[in-house]
Amino acid sequence: MIDDWFSAIELPLTWKQFWQLPQNPAYKYEYSDGHALLSPRPKSGRALLDLQAFTRPFADAARDEEVVVRPLQEADWTELPELFAAAFHRVQPFASLTEDTRLKAAENCLGETRAGAEGPLVGEACLVAVCDDELAGASLVTLPPRFAISNAVGLPHLTWIFVGPFLARRGIGTALLDAAVAALLRLGYASLASTFLIGNESSMLWHWQAGFKLPEQPWSLRAIRRDAGA
Repeated sequence: MIDDWFSAIELPLTWKQFWQLPQNPAYKYEYSDGHALLSPRPKSGRALLDLQAFTRPFADAARDEEVVVRPLQEADWTELPELFAAAFHRVQPFASLTEDTRLKAAENCLGETRAGAEGPLVGEACLVAVCDDELAGASLVTLPPRFAISNAVGLPHLTWIFVGPFLARRGIGTALLDAAVAALLRLGYASLASTFLIGNESSMLWHWQAGFKLPEQPWSLRAIRRDAGA
């Protein structure tokens, strides 16, 4: 889904400039005839949050008293793409897109999530943060079949969590996660999975600070398919 929006990048550079170019793990870097050629090679990391060991106090609002976390409503879907595009405008692959294409990508990613591409939405854990009657952030939790485990409740996945750039670093993402964890515990879930792009350092750091850890055993799609009898 998100991988579909990575595009090749070509930059006119000298050989010296090419070697000084900061590199993103999501791309393969090559040099030819005075140009740097960047080919998409996105890789994802996965982490797991033990909900039953979650010790941080649950928050029903961010540190800013003007921000309120509430359940996602049907009408919110029309506003989410613009917020999504703004939140990820400096993160690949969205940073390389034009403003119009970035919004189209946001609509596509959220549309697929809403349609169940990653499994059904866990409605009670899908939340938005509101500030001055405008959306400031959102978290969408799904139940992907490929992450299913043997117990009855499965393994929910934090498919998207994002905050508008003007309200970042005010605890809104943490408040959304806290509220989602509280909802998942009420539903009987024991763990929450999440996926992030390798090279997105801010996302990786947020996951570790939030309490996510690498799974003890790597998740193998082949093994999951075998266990499922596929």
